[in-house]
Amino acid sequence: MRLNYPFFFIFFLFFINSTYSYSADCEKPIMPSDAEWNSWIQDIKEEAYTEGISKKTINQELDLITPQKKIILRDRCQPESQITFDEYLYYRVDKSRIMSGKNMMKKYKNELELVANHFNIQPRFIVAVLGLESFYGKNQGKIKTMEAVGTLAYDRRRSNFYKKQLFAALKIIDMNLVESKSLIGSWGGAIGAVQMIPTTYLESGYDFDGDDKIDIWNNYLDIFASVANYLTSIDKNPWSSDSTWGREVIPPNNIKDIYDSLKQIDPKGCGAVKRRSVPKKLSEWKKLGFKKINGDPLPIRDDLEARLVAPDGIDGSKFYLVYPNYKNILYYNCSSYYALSIGILSDEIIK
Repeated sequence: MRLNYPFFFIFFLFFINSTYSYSADCEKPIMPSDAEWNSWIQDIKEEAYTEGISKKTINQELDLITPQKKIILRDRCQPESQITFDEYLYYRVDKSRIMSGKNMMKKYKNELELVANHFNIQPRFIVAVLGLESFYGKNQGKIKTMEAVGTLAYDRRRSNFYKKQLFAALKIIDMNLVESKSLIGSWGGAIGAVQMIPTTYLESGYDFDGDDKIDIWNNYLDIFASVANYLTSIDKNPWSSDSTWGREVIPPNNIKDIYDSLKQIDPKGCGAVKRRSVPKKLSEWKKLGFKKINGDPLPIRDDLEARLVAPDGIDGSKFYLVYPNYKNILYYNCSSYYALSIGILSDEIIK
């Protein structure tokens, strides 16, 4: 699981959009007194003991953290804006990100091939995820994770979620997977080049070089393997290295007439998963009048199913047919803008 819309992206959009509204929760937070904070920390300590975390780790880590007003403000005061997918692509799949992705593919060719062969996934998808998550490791965040998740766990706005992250962060230290001083990341608790939250780190972080550490900050074997492990370990939806993510298509002229008939009935999953159409074979999409983006007919294939995704809805300018691998990307971040951008970036960096 990943937190949607990393702060550095939203903060960047703040400067490029002329009008903004802010969350209704954006107000000056009332910070706890020392007595209130210490009382809460004591309760958290007792709860942490029941999670099987050692008293030594609990006391060493929790005695050091203090609530941070700037973290609460960032959580509550994220600017809310509506941008089109074209605008999103302009800033997220730009020339600099494409070139840096190409450079990473060349620089770490051997490491990527080693990891990709182990997990049976194409290297370009690993690199594309890193490109969007942290600009290939350059934007990892510099905030102490324990302080970030501790502050947000106290804030009570999303207390239950962040208590889980706090306990997971304590377990990471307790298991000696990372040194305490190295556990840093974003204000929202996402860590490393892969920007995983602590619970996901424990579930999918991967020690590829066998040094008993899972270093997703500096060790590119562990970084690549952690992304690959997450993308390929989705229950009931194995990654296919024989297939790609999807393709942009030209819809038929009667798309508005048939669009509603393509919607899923009683869909399950997160929002972006639900908004995919019903699955159809590529040959069926061809019969409906969908074409490749260059105007050529779609291939006649009955062995590959695809779903229609219209990121800006029926009145938007772009339409995509996505394959099963697309759903795995959505588990990393449940946003059609995000998942499509991963796919498009993965295509661009191998051109």
